[in-house]
Amino acid sequence: MGRGHAVRAPALILVLSVLAPLSAEAGYRFEDGYYLGSATLLPDWADTLKRVQRERPLLRRCLADAERCPSHLRGVGALLDRIHALSLDRQIRAVNRYVNNRRYRGDRSGTVTSALSSDTVTVPSRWSTLGEFLRRGGDCEDYATSKYQLLRALGVPASELRVVVVLDRATREHHAMLAVRRPDEDNAWLLDSDDQIHRGHPFGYRFIYALNETSIWDHELDNDAWARKTSLQEHTEEAS
Repeated sequence: MGRGHAVRAPALILVLSVLAPLSAEAGYRFEDGYYLGSATLLPDWADTLKRVQRERPLLRRCLADAERCPSHLRGVGALLDRIHALSLDRQIRAVNRYVNNRRYRGDRSGTVTSALSSDTVTVPSRWSTLGEFLRRGGDCEDYATSKYQLLRALGVPASELRVVVVLDRATREHHAMLAVRRPDEDNAWLLDSDDQIHRGHPFGYRFIYALNETSIWDHELDNDAWARKTSLQEHTEEAS
């Protein structure tokens, strides 16, 4: 797979309607998509979030005093010290450039059983924390999650951030970017691993699903499919 294209989406949310006209697609909006449930639905993501929580005091220490950073986070400490007082737009651009300059390393995917589906699905075998990514490099999902963690360290709320998984129609591979909601714009900014920041719909990409530290959203189900799924779930719960 090419750089930044190694995320395979859960089976439940791989309904690929590739014939939809690109010109009709809007940019990424936090208001779109359907709430699937808690972030704990993906066990490996939930485990990564626990490791992220353990790392956050170190990032806070780096932000307070770069000299007190652990050795593998000293570059982060210098970055946070340099940009913490900048506008959000400039922080976003600086974080995007910093992470994209790190070493690329292909993902080792594995098959796991997820609460998203009764089927066995293929997902990243291990999402990385920022510290893990800086030590060993990573793939597109690690670039996205590292940007997520840096912006959280700078005070951006989790509700304004999502890791978004897309399908690249040209390569038929999956790719991850970080979405940052901008209150003064209709579309979120999508931070890509090639230094681009997409403010509209990235050409050739189809949104599949998104997640942050609290929730997971689906971007593939249309209104009718979602209504059928919800109706079936409610009927099953009533019968049980």
